[in-house]
Amino acid sequence: MDKSVAERQSIWDEFLQRWPLKKLRTMTLTEYTSVDTGESFCNWLEKHTEDIGSIWGGSSFKFGVYARRNTDSKESGRGRIFTDKFAWMDKYGGSAEEAFKAVRAEIVKVAEAAAKGNLAEVDAADLGEAVRWKIAFLYQDRSSPTVLPFFKGEYLNLLLEEPESNLSNAHVKLMKGLGRKRLLDYADVLWDKLKPILDEMVTPQKARAFLESSAQYHSMHSASDKVFGYQSGNGNPMVLASKGKRTVLYMSPFHRERRLTRDGMNVERCEADQIKNREIFAYSSMFDLNKPFLEFTPNTMSELVKACEMYADSRLLEQHQINQSDKRMANTGPKQQAALNTILYGPPGTGKTYATTELAVKIAEPEEYERIDRTKSGTDRRQAIKNIYEQLVSDKRVAFTTFHQSFSYEDFIEGIRAKPTSDNGGLLYEVEDGIFKSMAYRTDKTVSTEQGLGLSAAPTIWKISIGRRSETELRQRYIDAGEARIGWNSTGDLKLDLDDRSDEERSYWNSLSYKNHATINNFAEDMQVGDVLLCLKDATKVQAIGIVASDYFFDNTVDALNGAAYAHGRKVNWLLTDIEFDILPINDQTRMVQQTVYPLTRISWDDLVNELGRQGFSLTSTHSPLAESKTKPNYVLIIDEINRGNISRIFGELITLLEPDKRKGGADEKSVILPYSKEPFSVPANLYVIGTMNTADKSLVQLDLALRRRFEFTEVMPESQLLDDVEVHGVSIGQLLEVINGRIEVLLDRDYLIGHSYFLPLKQPGIHLEATLASIFRNKLIPMLQEYFFSDWEKIGWVLNDIDKAWEHRFIQLQQEKTQLNSLFSTKIAEDLQDRRYRINPDAFLKPESYQGIMIKAV
Repeated sequence: MDKSVAERQSIWDEFLQRWPLKKLRTMTLTEYTSVDTGESFCNWLEKHTEDIGSIWGGSSFKFGVYARRNTDSKESGRGRIFTDKFAWMDKYGGSAEEAFKAVRAEIVKVAEAAAKGNLAEVDAADLGEAVRWKIAFLYQDRSSPTVLPFFKGEYLNLLLEEPESNLSNAHVKLMKGLGRKRLLDYADVLWDKLKPILDEMVTPQKARAFLESSAQYHSMHSASDKVFGYQSGNGNPMVLASKGKRTVLYMSPFHRERRLTRDGMNVERCEADQIKNREIFAYSSMFDLNKPFLEFTPNTMSELVKACEMYADSRLLEQHQINQSDKRMANTGPKQQAALNTILYGPPGTGKTYATTELAVKIAEPEEYERIDRTKSGTDRRQAIKNIYEQLVSDKRVAFTTFHQSFSYEDFIEGIRAKPTSDNGGLLYEVEDGIFKSMAYRTDKTVSTEQGLGLSAAPTIWKISIGRRSETELRQRYIDAGEARIGWNSTGDLKLDLDDRSDEERSYWNSLSYKNHATINNFAEDMQVGDVLLCLKDATKVQAIGIVASDYFFDNTVDALNGAAYAHGRKVNWLLTDIEFDILPINDQTRMVQQTVYPLTRISWDDLVNELGRQGFSLTSTHSPLAESKTKPNYVLIIDEINRGNISRIFGELITLLEPDKRKGGADEKSVILPYSKEPFSVPANLYVIGTMNTADKSLVQLDLALRRRFEFTEVMPESQLLDDVEVHGVSIGQLLEVINGRIEVLLDRDYLIGHSYFLPLKQPGIHLEATLASIFRNKLIPMLQEYFFSDWEKIGWVLNDIDKAWEHRFIQLQQEKTQLNSLFSTKIAEDLQDRRYRINPDAFLKPESYQGIMIKAV
């Protein structure tokens, strides 16, 4: 704190002399709000007593009612009332005076409760969080204090090991540490603990440093020393500015913006005339001033980084609003996300096999991959991709195999296998398809039935219940109207941010369970135009099938309390109605659950169409005939360690058919007659082959020339920077790996570097860093170096810089006693011998100096 405890105590005394508790009961509106004298209660609360606890920031509506400095006409609405002199929350009353009386009553209630130590009543008061707790702090019994000078739940929870949902409990827990200390002294101790955490939070300077160091953004001219313009690589404009003590980013609306709100970030839409910092209009050539802006106020650097990366990777809203028929037209052409034949090559441990998972999903499910790439990051993103990958494997759209020395043509293409007969114990010889042939046949037979019904390229199938099972009339009314609707009317319009809804709507939303939130968000946000709805009659029967034809809308004419009508809706093109379609055959014989809206991830559109046909329902009876799509889903075969197999033996004559123009439908399409089955065979154009190759096993130069001509090669090298945030024994593991690899490249070549993945266990939470690093060196690194250098221990010692270390800190120890040779050999022989015996020093693996000594010290 800038001021001493005595000085702050004096400020507190002065406040109570100026505003004793008894005066609060007769305080006037002018005394509470006046902006002319600077002596109003609000001014004392926010400014004069700032040194004993700040409540700066946020809107002046935190005071309930305030005197306006800017008296320009402003339209009332959204729970707020403006006159030329005052503004207030309409929940307090219809006039400024009436609102003030309600606010004053709450202030008196808080002050009296705090004086008695009744913190639960402070929590319940109808005042802004920071304001009510600042008042509680100032009016508490100072001889038996109960409230700390921290007025944001965020700050208190940062100081607690377990967050609290209300501030009264948080204050009680933290005050247990007061002991014999004075309150303000104890507050200083807590502040010293809190300050480093707050230092990590976002500031305009940190935000600017991030944007100017990011490869995704480049700087524009500066409008002033507080306003800076940027533009992302895809042209998205952004302005960085200050709003009071907060950092603000102004962005154009973009199609992933709702994700920010769902993640709890502070994003508001505002018109150009609502932006107080007029200097951002120096960038008017970048923004469309006739459309709303997004005003993003990040609380942490992680929020800022996440939002900026999402914005840079996203399209602006108007760019994303493409006509659905145009989308379908765009999807009819071939999609080449990657080369048909790709090999990822590089040293061991660089994540080649790991990378095939993401590449396979990107190829096989490009729309789904793009959705995940837009909406998730970090471990959530990886898990979502892994889930899709596992589903693709389950659906046999992705297959994985590993080549080895005994892998053959019969394993890969086809071969004759002996199988015992069931009658006399004899053998039956049959042609059995190998993994590549089986994959090619599945790929070739795949048919997509997307055909102008309004379907999206990859529709999600949704189960929906419109009304309860007994509400047949209500359900039929909405189906006849070409709509799907759900209840929960009291949530209000879900297109509005939660903060922009009424107090009653916010309260109702917060009272709902997580499962209900998920259901409502499924309908309002996750469901897309072109998705498929299965409207249930009961747990096993579908009554209607339709295509979502509009974005979400909210019917304001429906009374929130009217249970006979639903307000949340979407337009739907109902293809089939009044049917009794059995869902069990395509849902693994599983009955539908009670949840109103949820995706049926195990069912595809083709599954649905085929089962409809089997049960005698035809989409073609009332709609144009189905036309086969010009594109088919992509399939992927992953071949790990492709260089370890005998390529000529495994691929045989099919090596030629892998070429893009030799594939089915290619310009120079070829087929062969297979030797065992005598069947014609060609390779489908939508079967992708991904291989991985460890260059430490075989150099690219040594690879079969036929394979090299037909595959594109992508180098995957160690990424030591991924380990820069890991430090063990005072050594940056990223820098350590960089130094070790530099030495290996000089002594051998880049094919033998050490991959970063060997050190990734150090990033797992809860592990013992020193023991884990010792295990990596002992069980992974040293054996690998031994293999690379053919047990040339001297060079291994060079890689680890053992020569500069004390004897006891060396990983590799050379026998130093020359006299030992005399006990083994004749003196004449021993004199001519150089003792090249080395031993691994087990004690070195747990000594900090052993790792610190790997780095060359600056001279």
